[in-house]
Amino acid sequence: MATYKDGINGPIKGKIGSVIASCWRGIYYLKSVAEKSSKPASPAQLRQREAFSMVSTWLKPLKTLIWTGFQAFNAGKTPMNEAISFVMKAAVSVEAEEVRINYSSVVFSRGNLLPSTVQEILDLGNDVLRIKWDNFRNSTFCKADDKATFVFYNPAKGEFATFEHIADRGDKMVDLQFPVNYTGDVLHAYMYFVNASGNLVSTTVYLGEYKINC
Repeated sequence: MATYKDGINGPIKGKIGSVIASCWRGIYYLKSVAEKSSKPASPAQLRQREAFSMVSTWLKPLKTLIWTGFQAFNAGKTPMNEAISFVMKAAVSVEAEEVRINYSSVVFSRGNLLPSTVQEILDLGNDVLRIKWDNFRNSTFCKADDKATFVFYNPAKGEFATFEHIADRGDKMVDLQFPVNYTGDVLHAYMYFVNASGNLVSTTVYLGEYKINC
């Protein structure tokens, strides 16, 4: 892959012969078109493709969150591609030839803000969970106005429930209202913080599994 500056006719995009031109974050890239292989894919390659497709599809609904959550660790990739790569390395396993996502190892953000310590998650009924947490001493990486985001994955429904910037770190508590059709479902819960400027995040913490009761 190579970068380039505007030519006399301005920037170019698209395929030109065996080269593809593209732009990301104002930087123009040139990369060669991958050559087609006549060899059949190996079982390992097929599993890798299956894992990539599974993780990509699974994370797609969280694109907006991930663009914030992985903004500092893109290493030349888009935040979404970096998130996919991280989840595939850290949270994908193969059991009995079946590719699976280990939900407890997933993160939707990586960064230097400090997490908070969750003290209690209470079921209040009526599809409401109350989450209480304690904070570390106030610092550049732990401010009272950092915004808490909670992500819940519902395997039974195959969908996410997100609560973005739902509370300040200094609140130390929040009540989360879930859809009525989540009653009886068990959800995987995650928490992270974004600072007030939106340019620093904490690494996602997995909170465990919780059943939603009416």
